[in-house]
Amino acid sequence: MNTSKLVQTSESSRKPLLFLHATAGAGHTRAAEALASACAPLDLPAQLVDTLDCMNKTYKRMYTKSYIKLVQKMPALWGYLYNKYDNEPFDSKSAKMRLLFSKLNTKNFLRTIRDIDPAAIVCTHFLPLELLSGLKRRRKIDLPIIAVVTDISPHSFWVFPHIDRYYVASADSQRELQTKGIPVEQIQVSGIPVDPIFAMKRPARQARAALGLPEKPTVLLMSGGFGVGPMVEMLRSFADTPANCSLVVVTGKNAELKEQCEEIAATLSVDITVFGFVDFIHDLLDAADLVVTKPGGLTLSEILAKGKPMMLVSPIPGQEQRNCEYLLEHGTATRLYDFGDAAYYIGQVLHDKKLLRKMSLAARQIAHPHAALEIVQDVESRYLQRKQ
Repeated sequence: MNTSKLVQTSESSRKPLLFLHATAGAGHTRAAEALASACAPLDLPAQLVDTLDCMNKTYKRMYTKSYIKLVQKMPALWGYLYNKYDNEPFDSKSAKMRLLFSKLNTKNFLRTIRDIDPAAIVCTHFLPLELLSGLKRRRKIDLPIIAVVTDISPHSFWVFPHIDRYYVASADSQRELQTKGIPVEQIQVSGIPVDPIFAMKRPARQARAALGLPEKPTVLLMSGGFGVGPMVEMLRSFADTPANCSLVVVTGKNAELKEQCEEIAATLSVDITVFGFVDFIHDLLDAADLVVTKPGGLTLSEILAKGKPMMLVSPIPGQEQRNCEYLLEHGTATRLYDFGDAAYYIGQVLHDKKLLRKMSLAARQIAHPHAALEIVQDVESRYLQRKQ
């Protein structure tokens, strides 16, 4: 069964780049889509495959839902597991058990790869890396295997032998992978790939006018693709607080949260616009003076590419906590702890023009808006040109 999605066709006879992701967290998919989009100006054929589509339906449902439920309902347990296995060697007993379990549920994985017959495989999730490493070790495939790490701190789940190259978010990420056994010459600091559209900017006033938003200081509140976080508490905090601003709320795929936010918005005097899942976050970011968000790796990279100041909320213990700490250390964000008093703290930051400028400058200094194109160009020059 071929579960691939052809993203861009080419009239040339070149084999495609295969981008493998997994829909356990929206960021891995967005990174793969960004990389595939970057293939177009290079006239490279590209195909996207959700690795979980190569598994049986029960396993796919369990894999996706268990992750979402764990980080929503039991974040402390997720953080414990994240830290427990962060320094686990790839050949440990538990790692071998995970690989065996995954292999038993991925009968279509190798068949899909052979059907596509790619020139190289780029992974934005660790699950396909684990499977491909084993296939390469057993000489079932002989292709360049590339990892694009989609969080600032690379967990040990990303570390496998037989992976040709790693692209990471920062010099700190490079050092962390190196200490986990990956030779430094196989690691490149590229930034986390975002869609090329995030490299384009327009003035906030112009963006607000195009979106029909009020011409006021604007706060964008985002809950991530799955619609999690303390959005309701934050909105309710504006009930008794005069706010000379406009709020734009994005609830992702959580229809129940969208309905709750709309009900609350109807009771408040502040200007509030509520969206569900949108495909124009780039426009909303242009319109914003401050972005309040959970610190997912892709979300942060998109905001950094736009050079926007941030206020971070509810990091999941583990990868999001490390993302949060990285941005705080670099001065691109503040942290919101008291959701019930969010209106006060958001107002304090929003109307501190000096602080906003400082955070915006810091964001631009660590942003990698062209990471997707740079990664694809590097992959092409290293692994594809000599095969043409």
